[in-house]
Amino acid sequence: MLYLVLSFFLSSAFAATYECKATFGDLNIPHQKVQNQDEAAYCFGFHHAHDRAWEMDYFRRVGQGRNSEVLGFSQLRSDLMMRLLNLEELANKLWSEFPADRKRLLELYAEGANAGFIEGKRAKEFQDKGYEPEPWKPEHTVLILLLQSFDQTRKTFFRDYEEEKVKAKWGNLTEELFDEDHMPWESTILKEGEYLKKETSKTTSTTHQNVKLWAEFPSVFGVESGSNNWAISAKKSKTGHAILANDPHLDLKTPMFWYWIKLETPEGKVMGASVPGVPVIVSGTNGKVAWGLTNSYLNAADVFFAKDAKDSDVETIRPTVWIKIWFFKVPFMFKSFERLKTGQRILPLETDSDKKLVLRWSGFSLKPEEIFPMFDLYKVNNVDEMNGLLTQIGLPSWNFVFADAKGNIGYHLIGKTYLDRSKNPYGISERTLAEIQNEEFLPVENRPQVLRPKREYVYSANNRHWPSDAAFYGGRGYSYSFRGYRIEEMLKDHEDPEAFKKIQCDRKVVDARFFLPKIQKYLNADEFRNWDMLATNDSKVLPLYRRLLDLTFEKWEVNEYALFKLLDDLDEKQILEFKTLFEMAKNDISNRSWSEVLRLGFAHMSKNESWVFSPELPGVGDSHSVDPGTAKWNEDRKVFEQYSGASMRMIIEMTEAPKIQLVLPGLNRDYTSSPETSPWESWRSCQYTTLAF
Repeated sequence: MLYLVLSFFLSSAFAATYECKATFGDLNIPHQKVQNQDEAAYCFGFHHAHDRAWEMDYFRRVGQGRNSEVLGFSQLRSDLMMRLLNLEELANKLWSEFPADRKRLLELYAEGANAGFIEGKRAKEFQDKGYEPEPWKPEHTVLILLLQSFDQTRKTFFRDYEEEKVKAKWGNLTEELFDEDHMPWESTILKEGEYLKKETSKTTSTTHQNVKLWAEFPSVFGVESGSNNWAISAKKSKTGHAILANDPHLDLKTPMFWYWIKLETPEGKVMGASVPGVPVIVSGTNGKVAWGLTNSYLNAADVFFAKDAKDSDVETIRPTVWIKIWFFKVPFMFKSFERLKTGQRILPLETDSDKKLVLRWSGFSLKPEEIFPMFDLYKVNNVDEMNGLLTQIGLPSWNFVFADAKGNIGYHLIGKTYLDRSKNPYGISERTLAEIQNEEFLPVENRPQVLRPKREYVYSANNRHWPSDAAFYGGRGYSYSFRGYRIEEMLKDHEDPEAFKKIQCDRKVVDARFFLPKIQKYLNADEFRNWDMLATNDSKVLPLYRRLLDLTFEKWEVNEYALFKLLDDLDEKQILEFKTLFEMAKNDISNRSWSEVLRLGFAHMSKNESWVFSPELPGVGDSHSVDPGTAKWNEDRKVFEQYSGASMRMIIEMTEAPKIQLVLPGLNRDYTSSPETSPWESWRSCQYTTLAF
């Protein structure tokens, strides 16, 4: 406690003396007027810490591998894996190399955050667990940026593990069944004339490796986070103005991931969504340009077996993690890890394999000048400036869509990604240490991008960037293209904000369009006849359809690509199994409606079941609808538990004073309170609020 008191005293002794007295508009969004950019940075930190102190501290502790100190033994394995990753060391190094003028923003933000902690530390989570947030330091902001980046790019190397399981089951048929090219729902971000062409070659590998990680890295923002964003130009818009939409899909937790804020200086305004701990509006508008982002899933992380690693190439580390047990903190120092002496992390396996499994992530190669342009998003005046700024950012890896007040639009991928010209082998391949360490990145000029597209619209939905005839290959981390297929279908006509709402809240079960005819060839089920393929509350067909597919994926160890191909010609044994699975699905669903089967509880971010601040509701959407309801079957409850969906729905029309329409799945401030009107119900029913810019 003395340390905390002294730290707060010392940090405030030289702090700026700004008063951050905001007004609060619709959805309890703070509107903060300031005199200059220094005050804006300070108040940004103040409001984050005042309203989301516990969330900031939680993100920081995840990044540091220190959650066991306050949440107990359940966090130990996650903490140890984060110690192996050691993002904190990388953040400190990058921060130390920031130029002085760039450091000032984060120093002022940290001063404001520490002032905000004075009230923020009264949050229920701190009170219940009996601790307070430590002072915020500027390097903690860099740590949160790295954490979010790693969390949302790790899918590209987790896919390698999944493919090893597939190879164990399907062997030489793996490539034929699981290849994603030329599927009828294929939809890519870039179109004809917007990318370099060159036939890619295929590399196959059928050797199976028995791979099981000792523990996984913690999932902070989502197990498989997705998102939609799109924009249309003034020429395509019915209103004569460019319009932009963004609905990032993250885990639906309490508190919400996004914190909305409006900052106004004599030079201008900016309003939008931010991540507590980072002074960046990642999705919003400054009145001149609007922007939104999605996870790119372009390959930014790999794992390889190092086939020539010797003991002399490896060093051992043994981190100490403190664990809260009752009222005590006990040190745990019995797990050792390895890393190459050149710095690459060796992932711990629960096997007797003597092969070293090396993690390669492009974020480890970041330079300071590839991070701090993120803090300049609010300064841009038009799509050309936005495009130029995004070119400078190396933090992997997001798709940005943007639109300006002149009616122009654009798309640009940010972040270092690996250069691949041909398909990677399925699963985990072997490379020499020299090959692993020889990182080659996609040149900046070849990153997926398009400015003022002739088609007058652009979108991304975690789908592939290039078609299969492109000169570059993006890996197999992408989400299925069902959402992208449906968005593009609905964007073909001229559009306006009301039409955008219909797209964001569209609950068409897109994959059923392709699978149902093949399913009926074998089942000829009365239940599936005349189905409108909508995820409506009263639908009794959708629960049956979704459960059937989930059981089939699990039984046959396939995904959508492979099942679609298998259904062309099932043998007699498979037909019998398929019919049996259908009966099992009917038994599980028991003629219940979708609102009874799909449930959403907005669980607390910490997974502490005693912290319940929001109601359980019927979920929304479906796995592959534009408004998604990503869920997992709970065998005990016999329900689908929705865990991911639209973490906000934002539509911005770039009029002289931008018109912003917004839906949030929770409370922007005071998230532990019980409001008179339910934001969760408004979110569920797509009731937008128009915000004053």
